[in-house]
Amino acid sequence: MRAVWISETTKLDWDTATAALQHAGFNTMYVNFASGGAALYPRSAVLPSVVSRDDIARGIQLAHQRGIAVHAKIIAAFMFKVPPSFQQQLTAVNRVERGPDGKPVLQSGQAWLCPSQKANRDFITGAIREILARYSVDGIQLDYIRFCEQPSCFCPHCRREFEQVLGKPVRHWPADVMNGAFTSRFIEWKQQVINDWMRQCSEEVRKARPGLPVSAAVFPELARAREEKAQDWKLWLDRGWIDYVCTMTYTTGLPEFEARVRTQQATIPRQKLVVGIGSWKLKQSGDIASQVAIVRRHGAAGFAMFSYDDFVARRFLPNLAAGR
Repeated sequence: MRAVWISETTKLDWDTATAALQHAGFNTMYVNFASGGAALYPRSAVLPSVVSRDDIARGIQLAHQRGIAVHAKIIAAFMFKVPPSFQQQLTAVNRVERGPDGKPVLQSGQAWLCPSQKANRDFITGAIREILARYSVDGIQLDYIRFCEQPSCFCPHCRREFEQVLGKPVRHWPADVMNGAFTSRFIEWKQQVINDWMRQCSEEVRKARPGLPVSAAVFPELARAREEKAQDWKLWLDRGWIDYVCTMTYTTGLPEFEARVRTQQATIPRQKLVVGIGSWKLKQSGDIASQVAIVRRHGAAGFAMFSYDDFVARRFLPNLAAGR
């Protein structure tokens, strides 16, 4: 697999992009379709649509004509491109992640859906259902299916749910679950929340389109992903909820990059590993080629680069085509 992530779906010129990617030897596009607060396609019955014109169906057709698979990427918990009024609405009714101070957790001014709330999880499963019914995508990829890396979530709903599982009240909230008696139990509970969410998303795909690949973009170091983001991606693979992972192995140093690839291969089968390359961090197209060579040398299933938008801005695609 020779893949690339597409962030700016609403501005994508599908004809130009698919022609350039075909020439450069790419065969897969992970395209943002929806987030935790916005549909990047028109007339959604689930989320606020942020576009009025539908270029996606024709874009997928162009991609298929050029031998490129299109996977719909869902930015699960992060409210990417959310209309401000919708974010304000969900914040007002305590549907967003909150930090230790009780304030909403923000990233670049945008909030995160609290994963413990069924209504929030239903946004994503509903969007998956809608996308699969409307578009001939070649796969579904879940991204941001986790808690924010900032300390979170300590909203009233998370407290109630955790105390119910614990079987008793937490006297000092959130101190007791941050660095106290219930820290480990809280981490385990958050992992279970995300595990259940991933299972639900996977079941939606399997039911609607049996055999369609399901993947996840994940943090590359499993122990840290489990503890800090509640993202147990090895379990997801073991349970068959996803078919492979794209590890966001975004580092510039070649020795560190290669060491991470080796560790990933020691953790999961090579055919289930697509290595994410942080091309946006690399200064020259030759640096990208060096990381691609490492992935190929170690026999992973493929690589995915973040991102196409960066390639275009820095005019890297012609050079990548030359070294394909």
